[in-house]
Amino acid sequence: MKNKLLCLLLATAMLLSMLLLAGCDIFNIPDDDDDQFPQIDNSVDLKEYAPTPSDDVYVEGETYYTSNAVHLVTEVNGNYTVNRPFTLDKDNVNKRIYSNVYLYEEDFVQVIYYKDFNDLGKLYVVLADQTDTQYVQIRNSTDGSPLQIDVVQQGVYNLILDITTFGIDFVKVDDIQTPVYEKVASCELSIHVSMDDHTYWPMTLDESTNEYFVERYIPCGASIGFGNQSRTSRYNLTVPFEMQNTIAYYDSVNKGSLQVHVGGTYKVYFNAKTYVVRLELQNPDTATYYYQVEWQQGNVLTPVGNQTPYLFEYQFVAQGKPTDPYVDIPSFFPMLGWKYSLTVVDPDGLTAYDAYIKESGTYKLTINLKDFTLTVARV
Repeated sequence: MKNKLLCLLLATAMLLSMLLLAGCDIFNIPDDDDDQFPQIDNSVDLKEYAPTPSDDVYVEGETYYTSNAVHLVTEVNGNYTVNRPFTLDKDNVNKRIYSNVYLYEEDFVQVIYYKDFNDLGKLYVVLADQTDTQYVQIRNSTDGSPLQIDVVQQGVYNLILDITTFGIDFVKVDDIQTPVYEKVASCELSIHVSMDDHTYWPMTLDESTNEYFVERYIPCGASIGFGNQSRTSRYNLTVPFEMQNTIAYYDSVNKGSLQVHVGGTYKVYFNAKTYVVRLELQNPDTATYYYQVEWQQGNVLTPVGNQTPYLFEYQFVAQGKPTDPYVDIPSFFPMLGWKYSLTVVDPDGLTAYDAYIKESGTYKLTINLKDFTLTVARV
């Protein structure tokens, strides 16, 4: 009997710990013994909100509010936001309108109700209009209960929340011609080297450029990401074309991280509105470079000399066929990621389309990872 009682107490303690860690009632447990929707008193709940110049664009002349009891939660392009300001429907004060919200595929929306703001919130995932499934779909948790509303068609939406039913109506008002993201309120750089080596570094906002910045050492092969300081957000990145497959690798499937190919000290920039990442290597002459011929074939090159760690040489024999004389220039790879994107330098006209050697023979390829060039010369 004592053993059974001990097991029961342990199970109860574990359940309470899980609920506390969850931060909100993801299982949609009814309030007390009542499974009815909460009654919201606007006269008590509403707090007038005055937009500031740093806010995203609001309609001039409209009155905006925030709520103590009901938070509309969105994750847009990796930016997790709660309690965004809203206006009231002029014909029905129980409907709260969140206007011109830019939503992209894989973004999501939830509603959290707080009976007491210091207590755990209760999660609501309700569609007011079932025809909205052309734009969104409900995702369930592993136990089958509604977890969030996922966006399946990007666009500019008015989200209308009815506080009597907690249902959200998605009204698409426009297609997205130019991406617009919510301004990042805080930012920190994360550097992931291994499971045992993962660090976070606060970034400072430069108001004149709208960029967060920090200077840090990033090891060769490490991945970096950006999020808010509460670590509820992991921002999706926009990476300039000239950075991709040169100094770093960006996987558009995993939009929240970037693989750094060159180990060194960087000035790291993240734009608060466009989410564009910039990396400026501060020590190219002493940085750590990695170069391999083809992918994981055991042919890792060493630099030409200690004074030029960015310079590599590779000699190979091109053997074409009478019917097909062109030979592929070998591919070169970093430690992780897709092959390097190199600009071919060919003063003697030995190549075609920056991809082939035109004649059989022995060639020396000189690779400069300081400027990401590949120079072709006949031996």
